[in-house]
Amino acid sequence: MNEEKNGILYICGTPIGNLEDVSFRLISTLKEADLILAEDTRTIRKLLSRYDIKKKDILSYHQHSDTGKISYIISLLNKGKTAVLVSESGMPAIQDPGYRIIGECIEKNISLAMIPGPSASLSALVLSGLPTDNFLFVGFLPKKGEKRKEKIVELSDLPYTLIIYESPNRIERLIGELIPRLGNRRAALVREITKIYEEAIRGDLGQILEEIRSRKIKGEIVLVVEGSKGELIKEYTLEEIEKQFIKLISQGITKKNALKILKSRYDIDRQKLYNISTKI
Repeated sequence: MNEEKNGILYICGTPIGNLEDVSFRLISTLKEADLILAEDTRTIRKLLSRYDIKKKDILSYHQHSDTGKISYIISLLNKGKTAVLVSESGMPAIQDPGYRIIGECIEKNISLAMIPGPSASLSALVLSGLPTDNFLFVGFLPKKGEKRKEKIVELSDLPYTLIIYESPNRIERLIGELIPRLGNRRAALVREITKIYEEAIRGDLGQILEEIRSRKIKGEIVLVVEGSKGELIKEYTLEEIEKQFIKLISQGITKKNALKILKSRYDIDRQKLYNISTKI
C-alpha cells in the first residue's frame, strides 16, 4: 500500500531590499519546493531570477485572498506538496496575511518549518540606538478618524520602544500627531534599509520633523520612538478624558483606581478630573 505523505510549509524570510541578503538554506529550499505562495509574485520572481532558480509554480496569496484559496493551498499540502510562504519582503506574517495560512496549517496538523531572514522592524530598532530590551511592534496605525486618535493615546503611556510603519507621503503628518500626545521624545526615522540610500535620521521627534520638511523623503520607512518615561500628556480634550474613563470602568477597574490612572497619564487638575467622573 502506498501511504500518502503530508506536505510541509516553509515560512521563509526574504530580502527587504538587497538581494544578496539570502541564506544558502533559503536558496536550496526555494529550489526544492513544489509551490511558492507569494504576497507579490513580481518580487519573488526577481529573487528567483537573481539566483537562477528554474521556473516554479507561484501562487498569489495576499490580504484579499478568500477562504477558498486557503482551502486550495491546504489541499495541496495534504497531497504531499512542499510549499514556501514568502512576504513581499522580510518575514512572512509581519504586517501581512501570512498568519492566516500558518494558523490553518497548525489547525490541520500540517508541518511547518522556519527559514529565518531579514526583518525591517528589528533592523530599524537596532539602527535607532534606542533601548531594545522592551519594544512593541505597532506596524501601520489606522489611517484616520477616531481609531487613529485612540491608538496614539493608547501608545502614549507605554514604556516600550515603539516600532511604527508609515509611508513617505504620510510620515510628516504622523510625527506631527505624535508630538502633542507623546511629547518630544527621542526617535529615529530609518529608511531604505539594506539599499543604496539606507539612512537613519536620529534625534527627537521635533528635529526629525524639521529635517524631513526640508527635503523629500522617499522609500520604505520605519519610525522608532522612545517609550514613555512617565511624562504627563499636556494636550487633550475633555471628551478624550471621558472616553478613557469609560474604557477603564468597562474593564472592571474601580472608579477610584480609574481616576488614579488618568491622573498619572494626563496633566489635569484633580478637581476637574473628579467633576468629569461624576458627570459620567
